[in-house]
Amino acid sequence: MKPARSTPSRYAQLRFLDAGMTVLADRGHAALKLAAVCEAACASTGSFYHAFPSWPEFTSELIRYWREVKSNRIIEAARQVPDASDRLVSLIETGMTLPHATEAAIRVWAAHDPEVARHQREVDAERRDVIAETYVELLGDEELARHYATIAMYLLVGYESGTLQSLDTLAFSFRVFVELALGVSEDDAPR
Repeated sequence: MKPARSTPSRYAQLRFLDAGMTVLADRGHAALKLAAVCEAACASTGSFYHAFPSWPEFTSELIRYWREVKSNRIIEAARQVPDASDRLVSLIETGMTLPHATEAAIRVWAAHDPEVARHQREVDAERRDVIAETYVELLGDEELARHYATIAMYLLVGYESGTLQSLDTLAFSFRVFVELALGVSEDDAPR
């Protein structure tokens, strides 16, 4: 009879999940391997297999972890901002401070893994929805708000996937886009 496997602590799992995020950010999806995750966690493979029964279970939990921590919580925090103009500023700040290298690596991973692709599609839709909700409040036009939200996502995804990355240019792009969308001058635009 096989001995019962002890339940891993959430702390042990988080250690490896954070290490997985680090590997994705620093080295990309191609480097997401057991040895690299263990090295980033300063832990042994035995410790890894105590925390996760298999590599596929780890990668499934990793993408769920990214979605919860780097998307769902951020979307819910944005929805708590009562004023739509302030919320738009908050969403822009969020777009500027996302872990862009990790997000880019996850987009590459999504091209090869149906589970990751499903999560990526759903996250993109959820992010677009919160942006659209904000524009509806500001503009009163649902169709136009949806188009503007999609364009905002194009700016973000293009930045993360592109080779000409500049946070200053991304900030400028968001600011110009908001000014055009809201029909305001630079002096009146939310900051």
